[in-house]
Amino acid sequence: MQIGEKKVANKAVVILLLTMVIFLFLNFQNVQAAEGKIGLVNLAVVISGHPYTQNINQLSLNLREELQKRQEELNKQGKGLDETGLKKLEDKFNKEWSPIKEKILAEIKSYQAARYSDIIEAIKAVGDKGKYDLIMNSEIKIPAGSDVLNYPIALYGGEDITQDVIAEIMRKLEEEQKEKDKTQ
Repeated sequence: MQIGEKKVANKAVVILLLTMVIFLFLNFQNVQAAEGKIGLVNLAVVISGHPYTQNINQLSLNLREELQKRQEELNKQGKGLDETGLKKLEDKFNKEWSPIKEKILAEIKSYQAARYSDIIEAIKAVGDKGKYDLIMNSEIKIPAGSDVLNYPIALYGGEDITQDVIAEIMRKLEEEQKEKDKTQ
């Protein structure tokens, strides 16, 4: 009986030692991870600072103005028409408006996709250059009634690289413009 008990005790010691080694290994890994370099980016600032944001805002304004102009014209031409005449006029305006609206919306989406791509590429370039282990958005917008509040995600630590990302975007866009100018 004592031999069987010794084998069980030896197995328990081996399991305990293995567990301790694994625990120490994992703690050592966490210590190394805690030493990593963290970058913080305020995406709202980067997005508003991107040159395509101005184009997107202008196109959105054009879309609203065009819709308002067409609505006023529809109201003006629709005065005094019966329901059938008004329906025909509305259908005519919608047929004319749809391609214009779709063209503007497609252009907005194109700018948005290019802006998103530029931002991701710039963050990656700054992250690689600065040897960051992690880059995260520094703030999040939270609706609070009629207000929108900016709450920090990172309360302590990290390095703000927002301006570096903006500078990288501008450098890339200038480089692309120079290439376009050379080919023309």
